[in-house]
Amino acid sequence: MCHRGIVKISNSVDCPSEIEVVANWYFNEWDHKDSEATLENVIEKVSSISNRTAFVAHIDGELAGAGELKYREYSDYPSYNHWLDGIYVPIEHRGKGISTALIEFAKSKSIELQIPAIYLRCEEHLVKLYESHGFQVVCVEETKFIMEFKVNT
Repeated sequence: MCHRGIVKISNSVDCPSEIEVVANWYFNEWDHKDSEATLENVIEKVSSISNRTAFVAHIDGELAGAGELKYREYSDYPSYNHWLDGIYVPIEHRGKGISTALIEFAKSKSIELQIPAIYLRCEEHLVKLYESHGFQVVCVEETKFIMEFKVNT
């Protein structure tokens, strides 16, 4: 039988030495597409605790994923203020239940913070993953799906 390890989720503020690794993941996956973005900007953003709760996943003590729950105002979505963002698991750790642990941590944190609903933007291939965690598509942009999870219903 294969030992899959136990996923442990921690607040990023408790793991400051890993902020740069997470920032590199985010920059390489998403932020590099923005010509204005720099790795230093992403490190600064990931380091910030203003309007956000960042968290990381470890499996057998190794950094294996990250995510954020943040308050953000979008003019396109004026009533959608709490966003699940940055759920990322590096390729070598995919298929181990890490994204599930990150998503469930964010949902329980939302309950704790008494947030009525959380939203996310994702690509089509991720819709089924989030639906399996209770999210529903509420809007479709050109290539992105806006999904909602009603926390305190």
